[in-house]
Amino acid sequence: MHTTRLPLPAPAPGHQRFLTVHEFGQGEHKAYLQAGLHADEWPGLLTIQVLLEKLQRLEAAGQITQRIVIVPYANPVGLNQRLFGKFPGRFDATTGRNFNRGMAIDSDDLIDRLSSQLGSDAAANDRMVRTGLRQLVDEKNADYEIDALHKALLSQSLDATVVLDLHCDDAALPHVFYGDHQTDIGAQLADCLGFPVRLEEDVRGTVAFDGSHTQPWVRVADVLNAPLDRPCFAATVELRGRQDVNENFAQRDAEGLLAFLEKQGFVRNSGAQSQASEMGLPPTTLNVDQVKVVSSNSNGLVVYRRELGEHIRQGDHLADVVQLDGEGPQREAVYAPTDGLLFGRTQSYIVYPGTQLAMIATQERQIKPGTQLTN
Repeated sequence: MHTTRLPLPAPAPGHQRFLTVHEFGQGEHKAYLQAGLHADEWPGLLTIQVLLEKLQRLEAAGQITQRIVIVPYANPVGLNQRLFGKFPGRFDATTGRNFNRGMAIDSDDLIDRLSSQLGSDAAANDRMVRTGLRQLVDEKNADYEIDALHKALLSQSLDATVVLDLHCDDAALPHVFYGDHQTDIGAQLADCLGFPVRLEEDVRGTVAFDGSHTQPWVRVADVLNAPLDRPCFAATVELRGRQDVNENFAQRDAEGLLAFLEKQGFVRNSGAQSQASEMGLPPTTLNVDQVKVVSSNSNGLVVYRRELGEHIRQGDHLADVVQLDGEGPQREAVYAPTDGLLFGRTQSYIVYPGTQLAMIATQERQIKPGTQLTN
């Protein structure tokens, strides 16, 4: 394992920060994994450490067959956001921007550069696309610290064949997001992890870190109509909820990630096994626009009446919002607006109008395609 520390521009005197990057193996193809881009989401930080242990053993046995790059904490800026003992970590304190938004490469610029270069050789086309992507990252402005962070991360990841960004939700079943143009690989990843909820999305719209990697490939294919051999596959891996930091989950998830890396040709003879579906739930595959987000209409204390993993019917009593400032004891009932699988809830139990209370996987379109569920 080779470790480097990439310096980020100091935001103030005496405040130099670094990105730690671990690299294994050699080869044409690269797998890139990171955790903690939202610095208040910690399950992935432990999962990455367990995975590193497994990769070190495989490296010692000569079983790593391609490049694997690991960034164990992708956001040193957010990790330093300590406010009265709390760790906000999700938004940049200087600009107010979400650490997991606003880093996409200009696909039109990439297309302009490649329009006269791509030919009939798919593997050669792949190399030219990755060269163009690296050039565009090098040319990115870094006016603010968040821009410098994004540029540093993309410099390590944008030319990868596989990109896995480890996150978690507030309280949720484990689930994955991936492009709806790569359903087979996405299902393979979810099967290896044993994650029952698989969310496919159109990456031509607003994208997070994962979509920033696949969007250029989709746009190049759409516009230039040139053959591509192995375009980037990227996914956001949601490791349950913020409180789910424990050894058992980390071992299970690292094993599933390693099984996926072996199926994708980055390691061999790992012994890693695909994990059984969590809670014994059958796979639920849907597009992101079929997720119904249930929000609060009032302020108070939310109390849930249904559990994660339950299939609910429209009209079911989902939760109560207990009013705290009424004339007496009072509750506002929250009813399920649709049928589906309850796979996400909040753990910020003091709620206000607009607070996301639940996510339900449904069979009908709920939001405009190409948009994001939450910030």
